[in-house]
Amino acid sequence: MPQNNAKSSRPRLQSIERKVTTIEIKRGCNAVQRIVGRELQRIRERVLLRDEYTCRKCGSVTIDLVVDHIVPLHLGGRESDANRQCLCQQCHDVKSEAEGKERGI
Repeated sequence: MPQNNAKSSRPRLQSIERKVTTIEIKRGCNAVQRIVGRELQRIRERVLLRDEYTCRKCGSVTIDLVVDHIVPLHLGGRESDANRQCLCQQCHDVKSEAEGKERGI
């Protein structure tokens, strides 16, 4: 009878999952740690529900929203729900462009 390998591979899968939970992005001299993978998906869903699928800038209600950091991580913003907001793509593009100009990009 074949042996079930699900139990033996479980610890390895959990280890791999933990490794991809955060990723470090280097920008100039500053390294910014970002959340990725399943944890990012859980955060996104939580913020969308909290904000009731509504853009915090213009008030439009849509499923096509970006979960954005209010204070960018490179400026000391925190990886917390209090520093996240839902923005429609248009409002997010305007905000990102303004932040890029401030950074000289």
